Amino acid sequence: MAGSPTDAIRSAAIQAGFAAVGVATVGPSETMDRYDAWLAAGCAADMDYLRRHRDLRSDPRRLLPAARSLIAVAARYPVHPSPGNGFSSLAWGADYHDVVRAGLCRLRQRLQAVFPLGATRIGVDSAPLAEREWALRAGLGWRGRQGQVVNEKAGCCLVLGFLLTEATLDPTPTATNRCGSCTRCRDACPTGAVREDGTVDARRCVAYWTVERRGTIPSDIAPTFGGSLYGCDRCTAVCPWNRFGADRVMPGLAPRDALPDAEDCLGMDETGFMARFDGTVVKRLGLAGLQRNATVVLAT
Repeated sequence: MAGSPTDAIRSAAIQAGFAAVGVATVGPSETMDRYDAWLAAGCAADMDYLRRHRDLRSDPRRLLPAARSLIAVAARYPVHPSPGNGFSSLAWGADYHDVVRAGLCRLRQRLQAVFPLGATRIGVDSAPLAEREWALRAGLGWRGRQGQVVNEKAGCCLVLGFLLTEATLDPTPTATNRCGSCTRCRDACPTGAVREDGTVDARRCVAYWTVERRGTIPSDIAPTFGGSLYGCDRCTAVCPWNRFGADRVMPGLAPRDALPDAEDCLGMDETGFMARFDGTVVKRLGLAGLQRNATVVLAT
């Protein structure tokens, strides 16, 4: 492994399977006004945990008081060949929370053998952290028009992970936005959920309704599903930057067995559901939620 901390971090991240890595100096969030405006506009729908944990997001040191630096990583997943049909490509492989967390554990272990990290904390979509802001501040890429991080060598089909550390590390330069005049992501959204400011209104988002929503689907929302059983992928799959990084898909996020269609989902029992979806992100939705989505798809 290379001698300097910067080289060591880059080398260890690649060995752990990540497509991109960067470092930011920890401090207060710079996007809380934007976040508060998004919440006030009702764009979080009924995801109340986003409101409850608002203050924790204001500074990573609320999660790890000793933190001085943040190592941000991005894991590439496959681009959906037919977005808006079937399952999001994040459902094709193992649960990305487990995959990215395991990769971060490997990263931490390798780095601890090179220089002292002190106190650390790992976050993968579970800790209340302003994830996209910190990914941008760590230089992982720029904010696309759909709000996702876009990396020039790995596209935007990315999930993020973070390692907070007590170590003082040199920050990575931030990236220049290279979307230009392209609006493919925003144009691809069938419901207009992607707003002009690059945020997403969950109340109009197919991914929210098929993944996060519990209970029945309103009659005015059901026709927006198209063929989506879980997730959507429309606004990410169309990004032209995805032509880079196909060889950087993180092991574990590649497709496993074939996925069922809507009729197969309706015919499942709990045993069959667990046999197919245990260890994937679909498990959290549950059989009842999946069959609800399948019923909507078949009826529209």
